[in-house]
Amino acid sequence: MRGETGFVTWGCDRPGSSRIMMRRPRLKLAKGTREVFDAESLLEEYLGPRKRGLRYAYPYYDGLVTNSDPDLLCTGDLLAPCLLGVHVDLDRMHTLTALMPLLQRALDRLPPGIELIEADEVTLDLVAALYDPLDDPDVSDRDVKGSLIAKVLHRKRPALVPLFDSKVRIFYQHEDCVPPSPRDGRSWRQYMGLLIRAMQYDLRENAEEFRRLGALVPVAGPPITPLRMLDVVVWMSSAV
Repeated sequence: MRGETGFVTWGCDRPGSSRIMMRRPRLKLAKGTREVFDAESLLEEYLGPRKRGLRYAYPYYDGLVTNSDPDLLCTGDLLAPCLLGVHVDLDRMHTLTALMPLLQRALDRLPPGIELIEADEVTLDLVAALYDPLDDPDVSDRDVKGSLIAKVLHRKRPALVPLFDSKVRIFYQHEDCVPPSPRDGRSWRQYMGLLIRAMQYDLRENAEEFRRLGALVPVAGPPITPLRMLDVVVWMSSAV
């Protein structure tokens, strides 16, 4: 049952003992337009061991070693999205390779060591600008979308550049969060500007809970940031 504001409560009986009430915080996400009631279980499922054919991307995507340089893209980074279930065929690899100089230039503008939760407006605009190549009329091939770019760049700035896909997009779509695209459309920069600000809001409003969830990350595995945990919780809640 739902108990005090911000918590879901339930009871468990033990032989010879009184009924014990337990509680787990619920997360209000997408600027308060959505609720996730058991983020802990969702994160545990994603991070925990899985059987063959049922595995999630952690720890393989998050622990993938390419050039180990957060400031320099390499061709190995372009293949990282495969570990998130994205098919990077030869044509997409060709497009990503052609976009690398533009992506590198945008990555160079990001300040080091900044997390999304603390980013100022200038930094938020720089993150949104990472997607400018997708709006460039001189880019001929259109087989790469923003979600693929995010999966390439997130590992370079895992605390600042969010992952997203169709599930995350639908989760955040709301008039009071990320409104649907207007009739005349909008650029990738405009969309990402809305999305990253909504995610920043969620991280700030739930900062204590994400700190607590961080204890669930396996000690022997690669670390993940609160921003990555947010992606996992949103994605897993949309998959059930």
